[in-house]
Amino acid sequence: MSIMLVAVILRCWNLNQSFWWDEIWSTMTYANAPSVWSVMSNLGYYFNNHILYSLMARASLRLFGEGEVFARLPALIMGLLGIVVAFQFFRKYLGEYCAIICTLLLAISAFHVDHSTEARGYSGLALFALLSSSCFLKALSSNTIKEWSLYALSTALGCYIQVFMIAVCIAQLFFLIIIFIGERSGFSNQHIDPKAYRNFCRALFCATIVTLLLYAPILPAYLANMGKVRLVSVSRLPFLMNLLNTMLPGIQTLTGGIVYGITGCWGLYGIFKKDSLLGIYILTIIFPPLILYLALNPMFMFERYFIFALPFVLLVVSSGIVVLSQYLPERCKTGFVFLCVLVVSSVQMPSVKTVLTQDRQNYREAVQYVEHAGISQYSDLVFSIGYAGEHFKYYAHNSSIALPDTLQELFVMATGKRRLWCLITAWLPTLRPPYEDRALYAEKAGQHEIYDYVKEHFNLKKQYNSKFPVAIYYLEK
Repeated sequence: MSIMLVAVILRCWNLNQSFWWDEIWSTMTYANAPSVWSVMSNLGYYFNNHILYSLMARASLRLFGEGEVFARLPALIMGLLGIVVAFQFFRKYLGEYCAIICTLLLAISAFHVDHSTEARGYSGLALFALLSSSCFLKALSSNTIKEWSLYALSTALGCYIQVFMIAVCIAQLFFLIIIFIGERSGFSNQHIDPKAYRNFCRALFCATIVTLLLYAPILPAYLANMGKVRLVSVSRLPFLMNLLNTMLPGIQTLTGGIVYGITGCWGLYGIFKKDSLLGIYILTIIFPPLILYLALNPMFMFERYFIFALPFVLLVVSSGIVVLSQYLPERCKTGFVFLCVLVVSSVQMPSVKTVLTQDRQNYREAVQYVEHAGISQYSDLVFSIGYAGEHFKYYAHNSSIALPDTLQELFVMATGKRRLWCLITAWLPTLRPPYEDRALYAEKAGQHEIYDYVKEHFNLKKQYNSKFPVAIYYLEK
C-alpha cells in the first residue's frame, strides 16, 4: 500500500500541467471527435491516434468534463495498474522480496511517471506488455485454452492502444525460436510441450485477426502512412545513450554506473539461476526489438516506444540487489537492500524532480500571459507559426490567434495593429535533437522566413523553459 501511495502522489503531482504537442493533437482531433466512429476511423497525422486510448479519453472527458486531468485519467489508471500487475507477475517467478523492490523502482521511475501522466497510450503499452508476457509464460507451462485466450486478448488490446506492441510479439517469437533451437541442439535442458508451440501460433494468429478487425476502419490510411516512413542514415548513438539514461536515470554518473552495472550483472545471474526461461525471456524482450528497430533505422525513433521493456530492466536491477544480499549475514541483509534501494533512488531523483516540476510544453501559460496583457482585437495581433499555431488556439478562449503562412501575409495581417505578439514553440528543425529526422518537422519555407524575421525584429517578452520551450515575442510599433 505504501508503494502505491508513493506512485499515486508522484503521478498526480503535475497531472494538471498544460498539454504538450502530441497530447493536444490527440485530444483535439481524436478524444474530442464528434463520434466513436470518428475516433476509430481517423488516423490523421502519421500514427498519432492511439485508438483504444482515444476511446478511453473520450469517455473520460464526456463523463467528467473537459480538462487536462480527465484526458490523462486513463493513462494514470493504467500506469497504476501496471505497477500492480508487475508485482503479481514477478512475485510468481522471483519471490515477493524481489517483486516489492521492482515495483518500488517502477513506482518512482521518472520514465513511467512521465507517461502515466500523459494523455497517450504509452502507460497502456507497458501494462498490456506485462499482461501479455505474464499470460504467455503461464500458457507455455499450463498450455490451457484459458491462458492462451487471455494472451491473445491482452496482445490484441495492447496493439490497439499502441501499435509498437508488435515488438513484444516479435520478442516472444524470438524467445520460442531460441528455446526450440536449444532443445534440438542439446544446449538447453528446458522443455516446452510441442503442443504449446502450435497453440502459441494459433493464439498469435487470433490476436492478429482481432487486431486487424479493430484497425479495419483505419487500415487503408495506416498502410498509406507506412509508405511515408523513410529509412534514415543519422547516427543513433545519442538515441541509445538517451534510452539507457531514460530507463536507468543516473547511469551516466559514476555512482549510478557502478550500482547499475553490478546489480545488472548479478541480477541476470540470479534470474537465470532461479528460472532460466524467465532470464531468456527478459533478454529477448529487451534486445531483439531494439536491434531490429536500429537496423531498420526509420525516421521515427523515440525512447517512449520501448517503455514495454522498462519493468523487465528494473526487475534485473532488483534481482541483483536481492542476490547480492544473500552473501551477507542475516542481520545485514535488510540494511543492505535498503541502502541499495536508497542509492538507486538517489541517482534517479534529478530525473524524478524534472518530471514533477518541469512542464512538457507551456501552450496554456503562453496564451494566458498574452490574454492577461490586456490585448484588443483592434490594436493587437497575436500570431503563431506552423502546426503549433493550432495548438495555441486550443487554449485561446479570449483571443484570436492568426496563422500566417508567409511574411507578406503577416505584414497584411499587421496593418493597423499597434502591438504584435508571436507565440513560438520548439518544433522547428533547427531546434530538434540531432539524431531525429529533421525533414519530419520541417515547416513551410514561408514560416521559416517569419521565424527569422521575428527573431531579428521582435523582443523576447517571455520564455518558458519546459521540455519543449515556448517563447513569446513582442513588437510595439
